[in-house]
Amino acid sequence: MKRNALLALEAFGLPTVVFAIALALAPGHAGVIAHSYVVFVVAGVLCMLVVRLARDLRSTEPSTFERGLVRVREPSQRIQQLEQLEREVTMGRQNAWDLHTRLAPTLRDTAAALLVSRRGIDLEREPARAETVLGAEAWDLVRAGRAAPEDRHEPGVSLPQLENAVSALERL
Repeated sequence: MKRNALLALEAFGLPTVVFAIALALAPGHAGVIAHSYVVFVVAGVLCMLVVRLARDLRSTEPSTFERGLVRVREPSQRIQQLEQLEREVTMGRQNAWDLHTRLAPTLRDTAAALLVSRRGIDLEREPARAETVLGAEAWDLVRAGRAAPEDRHEPGVSLPQLENAVSALERL
């Protein structure tokens, strides 16, 4: 409050001194000098009010336009099915049990869907045709009645075997 009063005194001190000098030098024009002084004072008061109003209304948050200019990087969300498939492949390569219980059923479902949709071969009803189309390596991973491993901890599928099986599925 004191700051505003000092600012007003500084802003209107000089015009008031000029007004007093003008009245002393030209007393016959007192009406015009008084009107000029009043207009100047009112204009100054209005300017001070506008500045104060602008300060009070100024938002501390950026505007919608300014927020639109800021690039926000959203963390990429991975597809859950892709993450699950990655886990199945990793685990299926590490041990035979995970290959048997996790990766082989996924490969079998994928092969069955691709064989039916692209070749018209039902994996359950026409296993001989499916084996011919897929090849021995891929067939070994997707065939029905695949026996559970005797040693659960023995290594699972090797990377070249898996790559060959996936390539066979891609060729469908």
